[in-house]
This record gives sequence, structure tokens and C-alpha cells, in this order.
Amino acid sequence: MFSHEMKEKIKQFAKEQAPYYLEEAEMTYMEKVRRKTGETKSKLMAKLAKFKSRSETAMEAENDMILYMSDYMKDLMEQGLSEQEAFEQAKKELKFRSETTKSADLQERIVAHYHHMDIADYEAVGLFYGAFVFLGISIGALIGFIGSGGWEMFLSGGWIRTLIGAIIGFLIGTGLGLLSNAVIVLKRKK
Repeated sequence: MFSHEMKEKIKQFAKEQAPYYLEEAEMTYMEKVRRKTGETKSKLMAKLAKFKSRSETAMEAENDMILYMSDYMKDLMEQGLSEQEAFEQAKKELKFRSETTKSADLQERIVAHYHHMDIADYEAVGLFYGAFVFLGISIGALIGFIGSGGWEMFLSGGWIRTLIGAIIGFLIGTGLGLLSNAVIVLKRKK
């Protein structure tokens, strides 16, 4: 329905604004968690911050904002506004803390993500990543070390195989960590 240029503008706006909404939603969620567990806000914020930029939740918030903005723009266009006018109106009303009904509604939607989120999921994801990466590096380096001829050959060029083994192990560990993250996300959606 929208031109390619407008779709890019919507994506860019969502990319800029979604983190603000998400951060606000995190604060609400963090207050609940802090009350429940008694842990300090900074400790939990540090855990969430680790995953915020690359988490499924961040991408979902951005995608929700794109859909929400697109629907709102369609409504405005049906009322007679041009595509550009609808974009400017939606941008104005959906800008973070614009104190409009639309902005408040969008904030509620993003907060809803956190109602279904359990901090134990994030801890599990972090532990899986750490464990798989640690195991991958250890096993990769050991295979490289043994494969290159052990200690005698290590200083005369064998170290490169050990290093390559460690790098491959790191990549495998990261891949397994991503896989475990996907499994946890899929289980959470059931």
C-alpha cells in the first residue's frame, strides 16, 4: 500500500523511536521484578541491557511499531490525507512521550511484551551462551593443540592450529547459544 520510500521512512522512524518505548517498558517491568525479587535495579538492568540490542523483544517492539504506524497511516489516508501527510501526522503522534492517545496505546502494547517475559528466561539464555562458548573454545583449542602435535609442536607453529581450533570452537559455541535462545523463545510463545 505504501511506496518503497515511505516504507523506509516508517522503518527508520520505528528504529529511532522503538528503543525509547522499550526502555520505558523495561522500567515498568524492572519495578515489578525488583519488588518481587528484591534485587537491585542496576543489577537487573545490566542483565537486560546485555540482550536488549539483540533480543527478540527489541525486534518485536520495532516490528510492532511499524505495524501500528502503518495501520494508523492507512486510517489517516482513508480520511483523505496523502501518504506524506499521514506519515507526518503519525510521526508527530507516535513520537516517544508525545503525550497523545496513540503514543500511550503504543506504550501499553510494548509494555505487554514484558508481562509475558520471565527473567529466568534471560538468565537461562545467558548461561547457555556462556556454557556453549566456554565449551566450544575449550574443545576447539584442545583438538587444535592435540592435532598440531601437542606441546612439542606448539611453539614451532602448532599454536596456529590451537588458535584456529579455539576460534572454530567459539563460533560453534555461539551458534549453539543462538539455538538455545531460539528454543527458549519458541517455548515461551507456546
